[in-house]
Amino acid sequence: MKLKICFFLMLFLYLSIQLSAQRVLVPLNDDVYDFLERMQTKGLLKRYHDGIKPISRVDVRKYLKEIEANQQHDDLLEFEQKLLDEYSKEFSYEQKFKIQDKHEENFLEKFIELFGDEDDKDSDVKKEQWKAFKFPYNFYSGESIISFEPKFQAAYQINSSDTSTFAENYQRLTGGGYIYGYLGDKIGFSFYGVNNAVRGNEFYVLKIDSPQQGIGVQHKRGDNYYYEEVDAALSFSAKYADITIGRFSNYWGCGHTGSIVLSNKAPSYPQVMLSAKFSNWLRFVYFHGWLESNIRDDSTSYLIPAGEDEYFERELYKKKYVAAHRLEFSPSSRFTLGLSELLYYGERDPELVYFIPIILFWSAQRYANDQDNELIGIDYEWIPWNGIKTYGSLLIDEISLSKMFDKENSHNYIAYQLGLYFVDLVVNGLDLRSEYTHLNPWVYTHKFPINEVSSDDYWMGYWTGQNADNLYLGAEYRFNSKLKFSADYSLYRKGAQDSIKHQYEIPPVEKFLYGHQYTKQTIGLDVQYEMLPQLVAEFGYTFTDCNVNEENIHKAEQGEYVNPVYYRSDFTKSTISIVLSWRFN
Repeated sequence: MKLKICFFLMLFLYLSIQLSAQRVLVPLNDDVYDFLERMQTKGLLKRYHDGIKPISRVDVRKYLKEIEANQQHDDLLEFEQKLLDEYSKEFSYEQKFKIQDKHEENFLEKFIELFGDEDDKDSDVKKEQWKAFKFPYNFYSGESIISFEPKFQAAYQINSSDTSTFAENYQRLTGGGYIYGYLGDKIGFSFYGVNNAVRGNEFYVLKIDSPQQGIGVQHKRGDNYYYEEVDAALSFSAKYADITIGRFSNYWGCGHTGSIVLSNKAPSYPQVMLSAKFSNWLRFVYFHGWLESNIRDDSTSYLIPAGEDEYFERELYKKKYVAAHRLEFSPSSRFTLGLSELLYYGERDPELVYFIPIILFWSAQRYANDQDNELIGIDYEWIPWNGIKTYGSLLIDEISLSKMFDKENSHNYIAYQLGLYFVDLVVNGLDLRSEYTHLNPWVYTHKFPINEVSSDDYWMGYWTGQNADNLYLGAEYRFNSKLKFSADYSLYRKGAQDSIKHQYEIPPVEKFLYGHQYTKQTIGLDVQYEMLPQLVAEFGYTFTDCNVNEENIHKAEQGEYVNPVYYRSDFTKSTISIVLSWRFN
């Protein structure tokens, strides 16, 4: 273990000798991602690599400059121009960093006629005068900057249901702040931390059976639950690659309702990430993460005497990790292909072989005695015409190419996702999206529980887990830069999970949606209005209709199925939500 630590310290010191533009990662919930996707679909942004998120502030600045330089820039709608101006101001400090020098371009760029990076002519950064009540606070010192802004959100839900379990009202207060900055031209850093005080059904507090990001450790005092959300990252950039050490989430793929490959459903986790941009058409990212297994390790847990017949229990949990790398390339300005490989393992110290970013994990796990869980992801984005984007993903958990179509002798543990996104369809400012996600039985599971695709008891991929599908239809209309209306509909079906012994049976005995548990239909309406700069009010209404299969629910309660029972009877629920956010994206 000491040898591994020395190795990484030497690597860190070597890469820290000559550093350039730093990576300060943009949080996944930032609205700028939606804006950039919209500009990409309209044809104002070429080769936007949004299959790898989070992206850096420097890259966001580069994309914004590209939009400004596009010939169609003058055709932007009024609200789009206002948003572009706001984002350009927000990311103005990053203009000091040069992304790439012209003489360093890869010869392949010219071969496939790639565009060059836009250089910022105004290299001097305008330093605003500090004002006590104007956020964010920016503190300058030579070539360094620290930016701070507080964050606050209050949410209240009025629930009405024919089942008492889901009729309880819900309220949440969130407060904290976001800090980022650059220490000269050598170090970039960011910190996001908020505290939450919640009152309501624990089912909603934990965000179970929902696309919302799950929570980690929670505490209950009286009728309230308390939990934290904390991300932090420290970045170092060498000439050709960036290294980031921190705790944050990754999102790989283009899904709107969640990613089947790697999502942010699970709470954020510590990791070391290497990112390399070979050119505008080719990017590579690798990370090794430390996950929460929540599996007690009886061999190391112990009791401490605390008096006569009394003991303190020291609970220790099994170690769990994920190693993943992704190659994303754009052979044309309208098409991007992503290839991902992920590997989950644990119950031992980190394997050095999994710290080799460019090794194939399917080969590396054989070297490690073939005891781990490897998955392969393939996804694409294609914009056939301006205003239309199609995208899709395929996740392969286990498959035999020679027996793929032999239903009696093959295990096709796969998931797939297909989507269509329309911008300014019929009416300017109107966006439509449709997305279908399908997960076969046994996707994400494994014969060794430590190798499941999960952390902190949440799936690392799509939020529904295995043996499920979800159809999503959504519409969004912007009246102007301050007022936005959205509506969506989803049809979500969930099947059972049987004993793991059936996962490896030949021929397979279970089909898609076997042990069907429930079907949930949801209709949502939402209005957002920015009353003052960064002060947003949101009003929403959601209707949920859930129909359960009582026979299969009874089987699960009797132990025939091993998956948890979320709903024991049919129910409907109406929710009115009111959210007030200050400086939340």
